[in-house]
Amino acid sequence: MDGYETYHTILQSGSRPLYQLAVLVSMFVGGILVRRDSQAWLLPLSVRYTIIAAAAVGSLVGCAIPAFFAGGYVGSLTSDYLLSPKTILGGILCGFFAVALVKRAMRISYDTSDAFARGGCLMMAIGRLGCMAQHCCFGKPTDSLVGVNFGDGVSRVPVQAIEASLLFLLFAGLHFCHQRDYFQNRRLFILFASYGLLRYCLEFLREDVASQWLGIGFYQWIALGLLVVGIYQIVVRTKKLRNRVDLRLSTSEVSA
Repeated sequence: MDGYETYHTILQSGSRPLYQLAVLVSMFVGGILVRRDSQAWLLPLSVRYTIIAAAAVGSLVGCAIPAFFAGGYVGSLTSDYLLSPKTILGGILCGFFAVALVKRAMRISYDTSDAFARGGCLMMAIGRLGCMAQHCCFGKPTDSLVGVNFGDGVSRVPVQAIEASLLFLLFAGLHFCHQRDYFQNRRLFILFASYGLLRYCLEFLREDVASQWLGIGFYQWIALGLLVVGIYQIVVRTKKLRNRVDLRLSTSEVSA
């Protein structure tokens, strides 16, 4: 079999119902967590739900768009799936920009990013378990003992399970920071930077199902974009928080 026939065999051997179940569970559990964390926002209820809706719609659209530009095997599947094959990378970025545009249109400067950190990470982790069940996002052939046969008779790297495990660990870290209010207004972007780097590295273990530019895979470029956005936001927000602290100290000294 050629490459595309092999990939098709792998996808056909997976369980789409289990994948859909995992996606529904991830959206339900993660959505509840986002809703709970958003209750800390000092914003009217209608505004809160508008922002959450913007994130949801932006993420759903963003998940579908990249496939139309991916090329390779992914590009050949765009007509076989509702709104094309999905990628969480596009969903994260478009969800973020959708919220930014809505908040700008509503003239809201209040920071809402932290509320999406835990829930978003948990959605991603559970969703990857669905990828394992459906046999999508499969890894390259390996002789390792951890190799898994995804239906084509070849032992492959279980990239989906590896990514899910690392995302659950990242969720634990974000939960720890949330409980102690560490890295205020930056936790979502810690997720961006961490997942961007993680995904860039894991793509070397994943089968090449999309085109490459300058020797780097299509999804690796998006992962690098996510990494850059995350680092930039962390730096900018850290600087703002420091300036606020310095201003408070200066004001205290003048008052004294």
